[in-house]
Amino acid sequence: MLNSPCGRKIVLAFESQQAMRIPNLWSWIGAFAVLVCCCAPPLAAIPQFSLLSGNKCLNCHVNAQGAGLRNELGWYSRNDVSLLDLEALGLAEAFEDLSPESNQAFDGLLTYGLDFRFQTSRSHRDENASRRFFPMQGALYAAAHATDWLDLRGMFSGGPLRYPGQKRWSASLVVQPSFAYPSLQVGFIQPSIGMRYDDHTMLARSIANESFTPLIAPNYAEYGAEINYEGLKWLSVTGGVFHAGSLAEDSVTGAGGTFVSLIEDENTPSLLGRLVFWPRFEDGAVNTWLGASYLLNDDFNLLNVFAGVGLTDLVALMAEFARSDKEDLRTTENISAEVLYQVQDALMLYLRGETGTTQISFTDQEGAPVAIEDSRTQVVLGAQVFLLPYLEIRPEYRLVDVDKEPRTVAQFRSTRWHVQAHLFF
Repeated sequence: MLNSPCGRKIVLAFESQQAMRIPNLWSWIGAFAVLVCCCAPPLAAIPQFSLLSGNKCLNCHVNAQGAGLRNELGWYSRNDVSLLDLEALGLAEAFEDLSPESNQAFDGLLTYGLDFRFQTSRSHRDENASRRFFPMQGALYAAAHATDWLDLRGMFSGGPLRYPGQKRWSASLVVQPSFAYPSLQVGFIQPSIGMRYDDHTMLARSIANESFTPLIAPNYAEYGAEINYEGLKWLSVTGGVFHAGSLAEDSVTGAGGTFVSLIEDENTPSLLGRLVFWPRFEDGAVNTWLGASYLLNDDFNLLNVFAGVGLTDLVALMAEFARSDKEDLRTTENISAEVLYQVQDALMLYLRGETGTTQISFTDQEGAPVAIEDSRTQVVLGAQVFLLPYLEIRPEYRLVDVDKEPRTVAQFRSTRWHVQAHLFF
């Protein structure tokens, strides 16, 4: 039996097959909440948890790649984790009275959830930048279990759309006759690119330059279809085909120094393949994953290779390499590595190092060739502190070093501390 909180509850839930509870007030509130939300873009899942528990992302999330809505088992795994002693604070009875029994309603027909993050930070680009306090994530999720083989899923996020390709919503229909068979997901969804993280400041999905714009925006989505196979504990296989309208919103520097679309014809379909292995060793004490994804659209391609190893309930080490290429115009190469140490269920410390380069080649207005190389290095020291049930505090200290060749004023080195408050359900 798995030793982690998530693992223990998953196994017990599957073995007991307990009947669904009658929805209480929280269930009705959750059902209503899917209709409204405002704030900034949602982030994603925490792959480190899979290395600490030995579970696939699918074990705790509705989506096979993780991120977003937690299933009932995923909800159980974190709903009572608290660094503070509720009994000592006299809050145990209040939390017990207010906490819902699950994140499902209507006898399991509806699963719902939310994420809200608030952050305080200072810009790295300006040494005199003032500290800002702002909401950075607000999202509502819902999944309706229409039949034994059909699910409807949706997500909504309000607030401004800051990045090319970023979307306010996603929705899909999922058909799966049995867990032993592949599932078909059709709709407006995010292709299963690499690993999904809960921090869009990571280099794996960004362009390494002074402005640090996303290559794959938070909440990126396309119209398309994916087939996912999760029937074996140690294997995940994904194949998909997508429209490229959202990806075409991004741009690169072309001839004459003008900007051209990353995708020349948005009606040219993007093809995606993803393969992940999830072997476990030493009777479940050592958990690993190893995989890659490849996205291709005409003369643009994106390769992600990722690996991780963890000791159950103790430490997780993960890394990802991402390379994108827009033929004869731009190439990006990024590497990210992180080690996380679990002090206890409610407290985790981590150190992340990242480096990336962006090479741009084009002709100026006189027809002369121009070559520019940007580089960016980041070191992040942080902690995930689950202060109370449903509340995480995440302090981070970041060092950022940006360089550019040929040399310009767009170079700097800075250190900043940032703090996030994350409400989740």
